[in-house]
Amino acid sequence: MATKLPPLGPSLGPWIRRLPRNPAFWYVAALTAMWPVLRLLPPERVHALRTWASTDLGNLRLWPDGHPIESLTVSVFVPQDTIWVWPVFALSLFAVVGALGARRAVASVALVHVAATALTEGLVRWRIEHGSLPAEAAHAMDTGPSYVVVTALTLAATRARPAWSRAVWLLMLAVAAPALLAGLPDGETAAVGHLASLLAGLALAAAHRFGLPPLRRRPRPAPRPEPGSTDPDPRPERVPSR
Repeated sequence: MATKLPPLGPSLGPWIRRLPRNPAFWYVAALTAMWPVLRLLPPERVHALRTWASTDLGNLRLWPDGHPIESLTVSVFVPQDTIWVWPVFALSLFAVVGALGARRAVASVALVHVAATALTEGLVRWRIEHGSLPAEAAHAMDTGPSYVVVTALTLAATRARPAWSRAVWLLMLAVAAPALLAGLPDGETAAVGHLASLLAGLALAAAHRFGLPPLRRRPRPAPRPEPGSTDPDPRPERVPSR
């Protein structure tokens, strides 16, 4: 006779059922799946994917010369180095969704990703025009989830609930910070973007703390009774005042 598995705990079951509705779950899953994909694809295919997804000045040009929306979207799923570590850091998105709500969390990290990319690529263009970078820098490969992850770690370290869990994300941010900010004194583009993402995360956390509550679903309106049906809970009619 087969033994029955013990039922899930009272809180674990609903959490698992809600998991597919959490955007953090799908982002972490996509980054995890990208790890074997980039390992198994031939090197020329990996290079072609990263070249197409790169958020460089060439790809960010408007259509038909470039594909800005596609590169900005796909880039956050295509890391360049230490592929295995990004899904671990991206777990901070669960804390961000819990603190801000799903829609606001996605909007926040997406906005910072776009803004940090615009800042860094604008800096590249300015340096090319002033001769401090060669013209080939306009097509330098730039992919990865780092702007999203730095923003998520910063928000999780400041707004995660329960409050004690913030120490976990702060420790992870402190571990990642030296590598992410390396090259900042030399004006390295990626380091500037990481610093901008961290500062933007702090600004978003402050805005949420002082005036942006989590988004809540609006309650659904009560269904109207069908014509000819009896209202199961009729309200007494108001007597007009004299």
